[in-house]
Amino acid sequence: MSKFFNLKTLVSFTALTVAGCAALFSVTGIGTLFAGAAVSAMVMAGALELGKLVGISFLYRYWSEIPKALKSYMSVASVVLIIITSAGIYGYLSSAYAKVAADPLKMNAEVQILNSQAQTLDQEIQRKTQRLDQIIAIRNQQENRIDNLISKSTTGSNTTIRLAQNSLTELNRTASTLQKEINQASSQRDSLKAKSLTTDVAITTDSDIGTFVYISRAIGVPLDTVVKWFILVIVLVFDPLSICLVLAYNFLVKRDEKKEPETLVQEEKTYKIYNEQPIQENKAETSQSLNQLSDELLVKLNSDDPFPQYMTKEETEDVLDNFWRKKTNVKHKDIKLF
Repeated sequence: MSKFFNLKTLVSFTALTVAGCAALFSVTGIGTLFAGAAVSAMVMAGALELGKLVGISFLYRYWSEIPKALKSYMSVASVVLIIITSAGIYGYLSSAYAKVAADPLKMNAEVQILNSQAQTLDQEIQRKTQRLDQIIAIRNQQENRIDNLISKSTTGSNTTIRLAQNSLTELNRTASTLQKEINQASSQRDSLKAKSLTTDVAITTDSDIGTFVYISRAIGVPLDTVVKWFILVIVLVFDPLSICLVLAYNFLVKRDEKKEPETLVQEEKTYKIYNEQPIQENKAETSQSLNQLSDELLVKLNSDDPFPQYMTKEETEDVLDNFWRKKTNVKHKDIKLF
């Protein structure tokens, strides 16, 4: 019995704790959703939470005795209140996540912008590199052409040679400009990537949501989606668990009540008896005094009015019944005084 009682106490404490936490989160979440009248909404939500727990306990205890209409309404109302509580918990946890995730989400957006800029620079560098390769190829061809013209020319001052040399000079100038632009773009790209990497490390090592960031990257799912499903899992088990614990406590109480023997509690009546003397609690004289008292009581009870100044005959029977039950644990009716 002691083990059963301890289990009942543990279940009761756990049920109150889980139900209290669920009620706190739900009430706070509903107050957040209805910020215009937060206090009123929280009071209403608290009353509904209490009514839900009491109603579910009532349904479990007296399911077979409740009218069908009342049973149906209270069942539907309990399910609706469970949904409302779950919605309040979701609102509370979502609000808490939004507060701590504001800065990391902003930093994540910056990382995406930096990566996008770095990607744009990469494309520009690739395009200019291809252009530089083309110019270098043309310059090589032009140099070979000039060498051929010079070898064929006798004076070395041919107009064609001068034009080719001018074209080669322009190609060299263009190639030099492109190389500078490529170097500058590469420097900007490296700077953007370094800044992006630093910001990304800051997000990952954030103490508030760093774990969620790691999980989202491990499974390749956006951070908001991971947090949303995690909150939904908590909501699906939070309030239903508190309801199950409340039902478990009611089950244990009901089982305990069935195990206790049904005893009839008799109310003892005390009356003032004329010339009543205190009874000595001497067990050695109990048997002798009982025989003497039995004779005296028989004489009084057989008279028409044993105690005319104080009690009726029925009241006297109650007095004798209490007396014999205390002294001998046997009722006077069992020894057939009448």
